[in-house]
Amino acid sequence: MNGVAAAGALFGLMPYFLAKWLEPAQWMVYMAKGGLITLAVAVLPGFLRNCGVMGLQFWHWRLEQAKQLDHERAYVASILAWLAKLPATELAQSERVARLHLGQLTAKIGLLAGGVEKLGLLPVFVSGFLFVRQWKDLLAMPGWQMALGVFLLLLYVIVTTANLMRIRLQLYQSLLIEARAMQDRSQTDPGMC
Repeated sequence: MNGVAAAGALFGLMPYFLAKWLEPAQWMVYMAKGGLITLAVAVLPGFLRNCGVMGLQFWHWRLEQAKQLDHERAYVASILAWLAKLPATELAQSERVARLHLGQLTAKIGLLAGGVEKLGLLPVFVSGFLFVRQWKDLLAMPGWQMALGVFLLLLYVIVTTANLMRIRLQLYQSLLIEARAMQDRSQTDPGMC
């Protein structure tokens, strides 16, 4: 379905670019509408499923979170035991590298998105609004609005991916810090760990 949605988006946007080189014709309007309808039909089942799954997750969040945390506790304990066997200098160096990368990634997200990352899905809704507003006559859409809509979607994807990377780095850093703390506790009181 993602491939069909991508093809629909391509066919939906292609007439806009073709109109720059060819004389605008009615078939371009039909092609754009067909592509956007194909995109909507291909995305709709996944979107509805995701909404349903999200609703169920909100409904059962306490039980699911307890299960997930119980599962992760044992997994994190095994990772910490493995990390605690590494030399303290290697752990300290890895933690410094993670801290450095985390600072750089945070700065890049701030430079790229500024406060946009706090807007959540708003850029996606604005981009959708810009395209839906010109639904009747996509060829009449100003180029700056088309560019703004595509830019907002791209910005949202980039910032979301960068935030997921930041979360992983924060987890890695906290595991390294905890492993060093475990080593320190085992050196002061060998019976504790």
